[in-house]
Amino acid sequence: MSKNSKTVVEKPAAKKTAAAKAPKAPAKKAEAKAAPAKKATKTVAEAPKAEKSPAKKATKSVKAAAPKKVAVEFIADCPLATTVSIAGTFNDWAVDVDMLKKDKKTGFWVAKISLVPGDYEYKFVCDGKNWDAGDNKIKHV
Repeated sequence: MSKNSKTVVEKPAAKKTAAAKAPKAPAKKAEAKAAPAKKATKTVAEAPKAEKSPAKKATKSVKAAAPKKVAVEFIADCPLATTVSIAGTFNDWAVDVDMLKKDKKTGFWVAKISLVPGDYEYKFVCDGKNWDAGDNKIKHV
């Protein structure tokens, strides 16, 4: 008896979904036919706005043409440091933004940072206050 009740429940449900889908499709077509008439009245009234849209498209094409970022690996040899970070022109010389992780096998501090191709100056900072001595290092990406 449970089998009969399941089949009876499933068949009407299937008919309802098919019947429900059929009326919606013509309604969408009617809305689509009405929409072009509305658009035509808006384009006539809003002709000055159409002139501004090409300028927006030009900015979008510039964004799409932006160069791809490249993963760059930085390695520091600071055996006595508890933390090491890298500060440079790519992060506005911020000390606490790009932290390096210590490789347990080699003892070196390593970080991989995605950068847009170009030349960057940088220095390693140990324990948040000890900067590399000497001139800035230069990295060409």
